Parts: sequence; structure tokens; C-alpha cells
Amino acid sequence: MSIKPRLIYDNFWRKGTALTPSSEDAKHPLTDTQVDTLSMYWKAANKTAPMTLPINLGPAKEIDFVAILGHNFEDIGGDITIYFEGDDDDTFATVNLVTKTIPYNATNIFEFFTAFTRSHVQLRVEKGAGDFDTEPQVATILCGKYSEFNRRPIKGFKPGKEDITSLEESDARVIFAQPKVILNEYGYAFEALDGITKNIILAFLEECGKHRAFVWCTDHTAPNTNSYLVRNSEISYPVFQYPPAAGSPEAVGAANEGWWNWRLAMKEIA
Repeated sequence: MSIKPRLIYDNFWRKGTALTPSSEDAKHPLTDTQVDTLSMYWKAANKTAPMTLPINLGPAKEIDFVAILGHNFEDIGGDITIYFEGDDDDTFATVNLVTKTIPYNATNIFEFFTAFTRSHVQLRVEKGAGDFDTEPQVATILCGKYSEFNRRPIKGFKPGKEDITSLEESDARVIFAQPKVILNEYGYAFEALDGITKNIILAFLEECGKHRAFVWCTDHTAPNTNSYLVRNSEISYPVFQYPPAAGSPEAVGAANEGWWNWRLAMKEIA
């Protein structure tokens, strides 16, 4: 089976308007889930279940993916149920309510599902017949529509580390350091990308640049262990290689802009 990578770069949750959650610690508001860092988070003011985190997306959006990151949900005895819901208004009670049950994962949650189009979404978490054991909290939430490349990366995946620790050296050659968090880095190379994928890449680079987070998934059949919240560590544009052969299937339709090569360099979000 040839599994192609998926990219989710347009975060509708980040761009939406935060509504009133079920409860909220004044120091950790719902808007902290719209920030591209796991160091900031929404936190409930109490342990009351269920918890709800609603967002107004503005115009209706098509959504087939959600990431729920930096949560502290404890599924003791299998009593935690996570829902991602969409509706036409902020009541989440109309006949057009869509509810997706999201499988629990003890760490970060990444989930693909059948697409729906709605103007309001919310994360809802229930806990059996009782309340939570501790005040629930969630860091970054990302929802959007995935894009899939037409090719897998070529051989040559490069995992690495970024260390931006500041170093000073005394006259006696003694090193003084101001340690910084060491981040994972990832590098991929692609060949023979079609015109559709090339256009996806250009839209992605325009949306995210080097400062906005996105999700990169290398295997959507097991997203929780193969998805990463990252940002571009450098910007590289697709490079034209050659046109498709005349009369070939690739020469017909939206992919007929020829073949393109591209390199992706990214680092994790702390």
C-alpha cells in the first residue's frame, strides 16, 4: 500500500471567534487554544462534566480533520468520551448538528473523519456519569481540511535536532551557556509532484510562511503516531522539472502543469 502524506495548513479554529466555554480559568482562556504553542492552554475553572469549547468559524467551512493537543484527559476505566461537533449556530442543538466521536489517546490526538460543512464547531468531552478528576485543560486545537500529495517522499528523510542555546566563552575558554529547548527537525524531498500538488504547496507556503503551525501526517491510517505539529524552518518553492508526455493520463486535466520537485524542512512546535 502506497500511503501518501497529508497536510493540514489552514487552521479554521485559529481564525474563528471563541465563544463561551462550559467554564474557564481567567488565566487560561479559550483563546489560548488558538495560539501555535503547547505552552499556553485553556483550563476549566472547575471539574464539572461535560466540558464544551465552542468556536464561531464565520462562513461555513468544510472540515475533515481535528487535532486536540496538550490535553490532560484521563480515561480511567474507559469513561471519557470525546466529541467534535458542527452546527449552523451556537446552540449545537439544531437538526443539522453533526457529531464525530473522536478516539481517545493519552497524549496528542489527531483524527481524520468524513467531511462536514458547518459555521460553528465545538469540542465536547464527557466523563461517564460523574465529573472530571481534575480541571480539564487543552492546549492547541486545529481543525481544517486535509490536502494529500500525489507522491510519497523519496528516500532520504532527515530527522534532526535544533539547539539554539546561547554560548559565551571566557578568556580561560570556560563555556557559559543559556540552555534552550532542543526541538526535533524533519526534512523530506519530493520528486515528480503534479500541478495539483504544486498549487497546494504554494497555497500552504502563502498561508503559513515560517511562523504559522501546521500538521504533517505521514500515515493517515495511524495518525496519532504519525502526525506532527510543526512550522517551516525554511521556505523552499517547487522547482519545475519537465512536462508530461503528450497523450499520457498526466497530460490531461488539472495536473497537466508538468512535474515538480520540492523539499520540505520543518521543526516541531514547543
